[in-house]
Amino acid sequence: MRGKSRGMVKRTLLIVATLDTKGKEAAYVKECVESLGVDVLVMNVGTMSEPSMGADFSLENVLKAAGRGPFPGTSGVLRRSEAVEAVQEGGIAIARRLLSEGRVDGILGLGGGTGTSIAAAVMRSLPFGIPKVMVSTVASRDVRQYVGTKDIVMFHSVADLLGWNHFVGRVLQQAAHAVYAMMEVGVTGKEGRPMVAVTAYGINSRCAMNVEPLLEERGYEMIGFHANGVGGMAMEEMTGEGLIEGVLDLTVHEVADEMFGGYCRGIGQRRFRAAGEVGIPLLVAPGGLDNAVFSPFYPMPDRLKGRRRRDHDDRFCVRMEREEMIVFARIIAERLNDSRGQVFVLIPSRGFSEADRQGEELYDPETDRVFTEELKGLLREDIALEEMDAHISDPEFASRAVYVIDTMIRARRQAGTEKPEAGRQA
Repeated sequence: MRGKSRGMVKRTLLIVATLDTKGKEAAYVKECVESLGVDVLVMNVGTMSEPSMGADFSLENVLKAAGRGPFPGTSGVLRRSEAVEAVQEGGIAIARRLLSEGRVDGILGLGGGTGTSIAAAVMRSLPFGIPKVMVSTVASRDVRQYVGTKDIVMFHSVADLLGWNHFVGRVLQQAAHAVYAMMEVGVTGKEGRPMVAVTAYGINSRCAMNVEPLLEERGYEMIGFHANGVGGMAMEEMTGEGLIEGVLDLTVHEVADEMFGGYCRGIGQRRFRAAGEVGIPLLVAPGGLDNAVFSPFYPMPDRLKGRRRRDHDDRFCVRMEREEMIVFARIIAERLNDSRGQVFVLIPSRGFSEADRQGEELYDPETDRVFTEELKGLLREDIALEEMDAHISDPEFASRAVYVIDTMIRARRQAGTEKPEAGRQA
């Protein structure tokens, strides 16, 4: 049974590490955390040789949780790739079980390349809000494959976690104190007001900025998501976990970048799905859909050369034309039509971004109209679509969007007795 620490319920940290190569480091972190009054559980995910310290969850335990084996040290040893896959599966199963039983309050991983891959996979399987710290030798590289959309803090070890020294010890001590502090915040932090998710990106940020005070006036907190390929998917995951009460998807720009391999690619098939699956109100606007973004690291395809463009910084926006607008409408309609919750589409007829405004480089209301008309013909009849004689950055557009999402949220709370006063317009 948990005791008391500093007048509070004692917390438990799960350490995930390859104890065959990182045993000294894991033992030191365990010692640091325990000195702060925190209980520790250790999981061994090392598959190469015998561990250098004991574990609460041995490699055998982890493989068993995955329904896999035999394990290293027996006849018929798993191949390296199979073993890594197995310990990921088993580690996820154990961590989820511990969380469901109320036996873990945070997780810390230690690893090089393989260890980071395993521990980070375990972390990604846990809900948002559970403290997650990964001390890694690869934290200075592109860490998207490890972090994904989750709230994982990457600690760069700088030196390899191979051979003990006081420098690495200091890094590990800092990481131990960081995860301790994160767990304490989880204990003492207060719940806020209901959250409404809002997507934004660069040349469409003004819309989100207009929305925030209006949401606050109605008793909500805005949680913004950078529609950069990761942000949109993070919003989908948080929505699916039940942390969001309504969604203002005002920036759907990621669809364009996904088509052309642009700067904000990476959304896959899950975008626009979560709100509909859990049945929460969703308002969609075509923010940023007028352009795709490229950079020196995300080069523009040859087939777009000669298109109108707007320079942003080292990135630049390229105007989407009629054929792309038709495809975008089909993608969005298909996903919205699967929704089990109330959906509302709000179209600003005077432009979809700051670059798509009268007098700006990408302004093209006729092409924008192609998207609107295509969408009208594809959406389910019960999905409201409203056109506004406004630009997406105009205050009146934000005001209408907030009114509609608030009305839909209230209607849901009241079992559907109230609906927004809008519908399809000719």
